[in-house]
Amino acid sequence: MAVAGIVLLVGVRILSNSLANVFQKRLVTAFPHPLLINAVVYVLLSVLLLPRLWFLPLPGGGEVWLWAASGGLFGALGNAFMVKALQHGELSVLGPINAWKPVIGMAGGVALLHELPSGTGIAGLGLILLGSYWILGAGSGGFHWRILLREDILYRFGALVLTALEAVFIKRVILLSSVEISFLGWCWFGALFSLAGAAVFRGRRSGETSGAFSVLRRNWFPLAALALCFGAMQFATNLVFDELPVGPALALFQLSAAANLWFGWRFFRERDMKKKILGTIVTMIGAGLIILFC
Repeated sequence: MAVAGIVLLVGVRILSNSLANVFQKRLVTAFPHPLLINAVVYVLLSVLLLPRLWFLPLPGGGEVWLWAASGGLFGALGNAFMVKALQHGELSVLGPINAWKPVIGMAGGVALLHELPSGTGIAGLGLILLGSYWILGAGSGGFHWRILLREDILYRFGALVLTALEAVFIKRVILLSSVEISFLGWCWFGALFSLAGAAVFRGRRSGETSGAFSVLRRNWFPLAALALCFGAMQFATNLVFDELPVGPALALFQLSAAANLWFGWRFFRERDMKKKILGTIVTMIGAGLIILFC
């Protein structure tokens, strides 16, 4: 694929991911648990993709589906953690924290895919960590280790670890089959695990979900928009994974931090933007080093 094509895909991925975060943050007040939001989104995408089964030859053997199931499980859990983080935290902080993902993705790429980073790539990771140090200290008088124990930060790091490992599993499925199979597997297994989690939650706390259908009717537009953004984000992600190693691809996606800063300020009136902007610039420079030299 030409460089222009990769740039276009990364742009689609960045915009759709940031818009998905906006819709997720708006929906968390309407739903009693993030698993319900994820279940609806995955099911909507799965229904839209069902006709493709008639035309797509599915691979045999268990290895592809094992990796696809692993990606679906980690993706469903990671997205549930992300929604919980957005429920408690600021988009302008939680978005740039995603810059830690190349660290985990690169480690997973080394362990499972034998993708080795360069010294400059490691330096880029250092800048990503430095930038996030400033971002986390914004609005609280500087960075303190106890910040890492905040509920939104813990959920965000949980989401980061899970979705970074999900990226490695998706890349493995692509290597064994195709981009389309990896996308379909991600969607259907994500729906399966999200529905299972939502069913368990409903069984334990049925009183909070008795009005689920009325909630769905009232929020059909943001749910449909979230599903479209979510699907566009993941399909663009898989196409980029088909062209680039996991570490550099995840680093490219950190450019979405700038969009999250703006969306956090514009839609949710988040404050203390100077340190957040400075930290985000540093993380983006680190991401650039990984992109260019890994």
